[in-house]
Amino acid sequence: MKTTISKLTTADLDAIDDLMKQNSHTLGFLTRETIRSHLEKECVLGAKTGNDELAGYLLYAAYPERFRLVHLCVREDFRSQGIAKRLLEKLKNSATTQKVIKLHCRRDFPAHKMWEKLYFVPLGEKASRSTTGHLLTLWCLTLAPNDQLSLFQAKTSDDALDVVIDAQVFFDFYEPDSDKTKPSKALLADFLVDSLNLCITEELFNEINRSNDAKRRQASQQRAYEFPKVEHNPQSAEHFQAVLKKLLPSDNEAQQSDIRQLAKTAASDAEIFITRDQSLLKKSKEISNLTNLQVFSPTYLIRHLHELSERQSYVPTRISGIALEWRRLIVDDLASFRFESFLNQNERKGKFREKLELFLASPDRYECEGLRLGNEIVAIRVLESGIDKTTTVHLGRVAPSADRSLFECFLVTDTVGKAVKENRYLVKFEKALLAPSLTPNLLKTGFIECNESFVRFCFARCLDRQQVSSMIAELCPESISNYQNMSNPELERCCSPLGLEGAHQKYFLIPVRPGYAMSLVDTHGAANDLFGGKTSVLLRWDNVYYRKKTHHNVLQPPARILWYVSGSQKQIVAVSYLDSVEIGAANALFKKFKKFGILEWRDFDQMCKGNPSKELMALQFSHTFPFREPVSLEAMRTVCKKGIVVQGPSRIPPKTFYKLFQLGYPDQS
Repeated sequence: MKTTISKLTTADLDAIDDLMKQNSHTLGFLTRETIRSHLEKECVLGAKTGNDELAGYLLYAAYPERFRLVHLCVREDFRSQGIAKRLLEKLKNSATTQKVIKLHCRRDFPAHKMWEKLYFVPLGEKASRSTTGHLLTLWCLTLAPNDQLSLFQAKTSDDALDVVIDAQVFFDFYEPDSDKTKPSKALLADFLVDSLNLCITEELFNEINRSNDAKRRQASQQRAYEFPKVEHNPQSAEHFQAVLKKLLPSDNEAQQSDIRQLAKTAASDAEIFITRDQSLLKKSKEISNLTNLQVFSPTYLIRHLHELSERQSYVPTRISGIALEWRRLIVDDLASFRFESFLNQNERKGKFREKLELFLASPDRYECEGLRLGNEIVAIRVLESGIDKTTTVHLGRVAPSADRSLFECFLVTDTVGKAVKENRYLVKFEKALLAPSLTPNLLKTGFIECNESFVRFCFARCLDRQQVSSMIAELCPESISNYQNMSNPELERCCSPLGLEGAHQKYFLIPVRPGYAMSLVDTHGAANDLFGGKTSVLLRWDNVYYRKKTHHNVLQPPARILWYVSGSQKQIVAVSYLDSVEIGAANALFKKFKKFGILEWRDFDQMCKGNPSKELMALQFSHTFPFREPVSLEAMRTVCKKGIVVQGPSRIPPKTFYKLFQLGYPDQS
């Protein structure tokens, strides 16, 4: 089948993500944020069929002097058709100042034999820093004609950062996994192989020699020989040693050894020293002032490198204007983080911090986010996006405040909404590090208790009941019994925003003015508006919309609502469930639903033209999810060939609802 090569865009994110996951056993895993960042930098080439199917892609990083290949993947049924070669040719032809293409590939992978056929040259190898220790071959392809010098400079022009590890970090590498050793082991992740050169000083051998276990000494010595040793100036090392002795304790051999390691590192070309020793980390500023040496924890260094290389993933996700936003935690946040505000009962601050730093040490795997209201972090969550359409929440906490219950509900519902936006089908809250106060909100929004988790499905698809059951059984078989006896309306709500075919209910299109929409249903509009919607309303799971008493005989619950924003937007932006319709005097409705807070009395007074006893209509709704792609009026008219009414609430046929729903949630593979 004929394919064309072109640069891919963020619209191709799902297709790339799916193809990567199918081949993750040899490609390795990249987060969606990393893929999105490369797409936004226009650093992904793709091969597509005439049917717009993705047959293969090449994901790379561009530097002034070189390209670095991150992923080259061709779908299995399109291999041996020259697609990989054409993708590389496209990259080569795009070179401006770049003189070489570099990549690392494991020798035991099938692709290892391919690079020679694509005219790459193996210029060296090193052990992977993972515990398996597989060899990585450095392959290089020169781009400049008759410039072999550039090719061989590729081996030495390594832009990786030289860092010296202390003895504790070195020993952590070979200890069993624990909360203490995992941050150090995170330095060995393959995604850091091009960013870090882990080095040692000769002082490490003195530390090793203190062990009374002969086998342990011999094994540690052998492992230490595998690390490059920094060369230092002896006179400078003596000077720094004398200076540091005045700053740091030197009462025992271990403390004296720490000082020697720091002094020899300061007297070398390395500028960074990595340690877990809190006494050294607390003195990092003073050490830097005396020696110009930066002393970091493993977590701090990894996060800092990730922030630099994946800047796009640290761009805040605005919720409402400029006041409320999710933002990934950065290394500097920990210095002022209010740990005490997020502790569960009887939980120790040190243990909680250790857990949080463990997640922060693996930014390629976990998203650690803080919900910020102004400059204050009011909630935190740690997410992991798996390869099986699952979003796992490993940690969820909300700080005490007057609006704590509102933020607790929002943490839960927004996590489900984020999963829907990313086309994931299952959200799982692990109990181990969950705040108990979140449990009522989880149950209220459709989660069920399953083993050591709370789980909820969120299918942004049109499916029949059998398809829903099959997907639940595939994703979480231990939970299927909870759904088998549910009625169709119950099943649809527990898996919302699911469009359950054959649900036998009513469907309505309801117009809403842009100002109200921004607080009630249009989260995209609220995020992009300078002031945003009314936060106390926007964060709710259930809400009320008021209208004049029209169409009251038509609007009957239970039903589904498609929200059409009028004015200049003219598009459907979200879908909800209509829970109830209540008609009553304006003053009575205002009193009953005042807690929902979207309207002040002056708004009611305007709607009823100064007559407080005039009857109005209150539509109570919930399960609101924004469309991934708003549906324009033009697209609506194409679907509704008999015409569509947007001046007031109108009932639409089920088939029309399903078609509009599918337009709002495209790419539902």
